Parts: sequence; C-alpha cells; structure tokens
Amino acid sequence: MAYQSPLHLLDGLQLVPSELTPSSLGQLRKKLLAEFNLTPNYTITVGDRQYTKDDALKTIDQLKEVSNLGEHILIFQNKPLLAWLERPTEEVFPAKAISEKRWGGDQTEFWQQTLSAALQEHCFWLLKNHLFSQAREPLAVAFALPSHYQDSILGMIYGQIHEVAVALEVAIERPSPARDSAAFGFIVYDDWADFLNSLPEYTFWGIVNEVCVNAVNYTVAVQHTQRHFVYEITHQLVRIKCDEDLKKTIKNNYAIYRDNYHLSPGAPRASSDSEKNTRNYWLIFWVLFMLAKAALYCHR
Repeated sequence: MAYQSPLHLLDGLQLVPSELTPSSLGQLRKKLLAEFNLTPNYTITVGDRQYTKDDALKTIDQLKEVSNLGEHILIFQNKPLLAWLERPTEEVFPAKAISEKRWGGDQTEFWQQTLSAALQEHCFWLLKNHLFSQAREPLAVAFALPSHYQDSILGMIYGQIHEVAVALEVAIERPSPARDSAAFGFIVYDDWADFLNSLPEYTFWGIVNEVCVNAVNYTVAVQHTQRHFVYEITHQLVRIKCDEDLKKTIKNNYAIYRDNYHLSPGAPRASSDSEKNTRNYWLIFWVLFMLAKAALYCHR
C-alpha cells in the first residue's frame, strides 16, 4: 500500500508543518478549547473550514499520536516527493528530492522502508509497461538501499524477467508473429539490453542467460518466416552481458543473420543451395544452444 501522509489534516487547520511539536499541539488544543468557551456558536472557522468542537479536538489528538512525526513533516514539506510517495505509479520520479534527502543524512529506518515500498510499486509499473529507460534512476536508488530493503524489489524484477523467458519458451514451440510481437517485441529495443546490463550480476546472471538462450532458440525456430524480427532480436542479444561461450555463439549467429537474412523488402531470396547450407549451420547452432540451456538449468 502506498504511503499516505497523516498531515493532510493540516490543510484544513492551516497549520505550518515546521511548527508541529507535541508541545505546540498541546497549546493548539488549549487555544481551540478557549475559543469554543468564548463563543456560543456550535462551530468555529479555522482557515476556510468549519469545525465542531469534537472534530477540531479529534484532529489535534490524531496528530499527537502520529509516530515519526518529524519524518512526516519533512516529507509533507517537499510536495514533489510527497506526491510521488502517495501515487508512485502516477507521478514523475523525484530524483532531485531523493538525492538531496540521501546526501542530507536523513537515512532513517522509517524513510528507507517508505522509500523501498514506493520504489517497488513504481518500478513494477515501469517494467510492466516496458519503460525500461525510465527505470534507470529509480533502480539505482533501490540498489543503494540496505540489502534487506532490496529483497522485495529484486524479487519483483526477477519475476518480470522470468515472464519474458517463459514467453520466449512458449513461442519456440508455437510461434505466432502477432502474439510474439505483442508478448516480447520490446526486446528489440536498446533500453531492454541496457536494463539487463544494469542489473547486479550476482542476482540476475542465471535468469539473463536463460532469456538469452531462449531468445536464440526462438530465432532459430522462426528464422525463415520472421527474418527481420529475428535480425532485430539478435542485434540486441550481442549487446547483452551473458556467459562468454554463449556470447561467442550469439555473435556467430548475428554475423549469419546480417549476411543472409537482413534483406530489404522485395529483395530476392537466397539460392536453394545457400538456404541448404544455412539450414545446416542452424542445425549445429540449435544443438549447441539446447546443450547450453541444459547446462544452465543444471548449474542452477
């Protein structure tokens, strides 16, 4: 659940957050009681709102019970930060405000827990919508948190990548151009490779290798029917950091796609002899990748 500031009560009372202390709240309560004692009216006006005696006192008493009041005040005074913490899937990531708070030494347990929860929701929304370039700064902040605050975020990221690996594996057996493009067409863009390369290797090495193996096996399965899509996928695969032997095979495949498959619309197909030789190459690569995939599973 997203953070919700308890200090929105101040909007009605027109109070200055920096003046909120247990002592000042007690004085405010006495002041309100005195005002009610001096007037026969059932309500009094505070700012632009009308308060009954019970409502006004209840508002003050609620503020007196708030824990981490100082932290809530600091957040409430920073409106971009407050807006993002309360609506992490709707507001722009407040990089400057978070950086200032980080270097200002305000790294309390309450702040780190609040920030971690907002980062998880924000990053999940970005990754689900394939906005990988926008996730760069939030993820950098997340990876700088203490390890016990990173766990849920790392698990969420792992799950998102695993979904891509599964979608590729399903498509190998039952390829469908329209469905496949909708399911994982985003892997042909630079920000996907950049995103994978930005992740901590100690956590994501295995799943990134699995995605690469499944992607290459998919390109083998659809090489003759989706030549352009295959080339685009392989063009990004060569950029992704993965197992050294796997990377060598990816580069070899990429060279073949570049020379034989990246044809402009209307270009003539390769000769039958050339196609036959190319299919022989792919048969060898198919075996190599299935062996590599099996080795990765055994390693995990």
